[in-house]
Amino acid sequence: MKKVCLSLGILGFLILSIALPAQSWQGRMGGMGDPFGLVEDESDFLIHPAGIAQGDGVKFYGDYRFTYTGVTDWNIKLDQFNTAGTLADFFHFDTSGHEYKHNALVGTAFPLEGGRMELFFTYDGVRGNYGGNEDILGTNDFAAYDLRKNVDNFALRLLYGRTLGGMDVGLELGMAYRDEQQETWWNQTNMSVGTQNYIWSWNVPERSLFPFMIPYDSKYWELLWKIGTVLKLAPVTIEASLRGSAIVSSDNDYNYLYQSPIGRPGYNADVSGDVTGCRIGSDIWVRYPWGDGLTFPALFSFDYAEKKRDGNGVGTGPSDLGLLYDYTHKEQSFDLKVGGGVEKKFGSTGLLAAGIYYNYLWADDDFRLSRDITEISDNGDFPLHREHRVILRLAGEKEFSPSLALRMGLNFFYGWVKEDFNFTNAMVTDNIPTVGPHWGIEASLGGTIKIPPVTLEPFINGGWQHCHLDGDGERSSAGAIMNLWDMDKSRKEWSVGGGFSIKF
Repeated sequence: MKKVCLSLGILGFLILSIALPAQSWQGRMGGMGDPFGLVEDESDFLIHPAGIAQGDGVKFYGDYRFTYTGVTDWNIKLDQFNTAGTLADFFHFDTSGHEYKHNALVGTAFPLEGGRMELFFTYDGVRGNYGGNEDILGTNDFAAYDLRKNVDNFALRLLYGRTLGGMDVGLELGMAYRDEQQETWWNQTNMSVGTQNYIWSWNVPERSLFPFMIPYDSKYWELLWKIGTVLKLAPVTIEASLRGSAIVSSDNDYNYLYQSPIGRPGYNADVSGDVTGCRIGSDIWVRYPWGDGLTFPALFSFDYAEKKRDGNGVGTGPSDLGLLYDYTHKEQSFDLKVGGGVEKKFGSTGLLAAGIYYNYLWADDDFRLSRDITEISDNGDFPLHREHRVILRLAGEKEFSPSLALRMGLNFFYGWVKEDFNFTNAMVTDNIPTVGPHWGIEASLGGTIKIPPVTLEPFINGGWQHCHLDGDGERSSAGAIMNLWDMDKSRKEWSVGGGFSIKF
């Protein structure tokens, strides 16, 4: 792994060195670890559209970021005990893999009707591949699985800002096309059974507890909007924005396949439906200048999102011919962040900033599948995730000349997580609450080179994080306890990336 890290680091450095004569802008924030709300930056108008009202002239922007994430351990160990506390079985899942992320933006800004208009095109892409093995105590029932994730998001954003009555106001409207796919494949190593896009095993209920990836194939259009203002209540400056979105057109497919042995069809369903959902959020940033280059910035932000996929169809395999499939998959998430810090400017050539924030994260997946009404699997909270997190940010930059500046950033977080796993199948319910720490650290380096009229800003970053949860639970039926569970869940990952921005 060390050789891979070193190779990727050298490759990233060479790419950035070659690209150096053409970069800038959002890269300043990337080089400081993205301290949005802590350090002021021209790119803040991407969050607060009213900020564009004070710009001038015609400008062109470009930004690209690449991130590689290597997941070294994504493991779950589930031990089953009888009601007397004696180990009866265990189910171990050992997973690893990687993801590639691409984020790009191009756009232009220009004066229009007493204000300024900006037009941006963005792309966000993800390619993820994971593989794993599982084994069960006292059997020869070994299995392997593959997980794939593909995301392609395209968005066109139109921003307009101007000064009205001494107050800057801004509006953003946009349209996004999103293509999201998650696909799973599981098979016994002797090739006697294989299933595609089924989060539950064909014959071992315990495997039902841990879908690493819930499958779907969704394509939809999303309408985006944002409004905001900049209030100057001397000496305090307040930037406030409200944003949201709604899915307006969609298509969703869920394709399930079961073969025994592999190559001989058994169950086959192609379920079609829709995607619905919405998002709402807000950002409020406050800056209080104290004097002598000292400023106290504070922020409050929240995001709520929900998305529901559904569908129905008829089985076409020899074992489910004519049987009706019906399913729903609902995702919900909430992200709250509040905190503040201090920023110190050293003349016009240096800056240091530090901030501390509280972050609350909540997420829930609800997946339900039925076949011919009589066979129902109810995945209520799978999992229900709650995390209380403290974030520390450090950022600094130094201008060595009007054409050269260097900067750095360091982010650290520590969170305490609680997850609930609830699953019901054939009147049997499993409930396993788990708790544990989640922590991570990331460092960033960047620079600016100004070759008028071009501003160039390359940056690189790398990080590590680890989440470890454990807990005890039970399996019950009709109120009676059948088995006891002990679960240990761990995920370790490292990341390396970089990018560049350009403005002229």
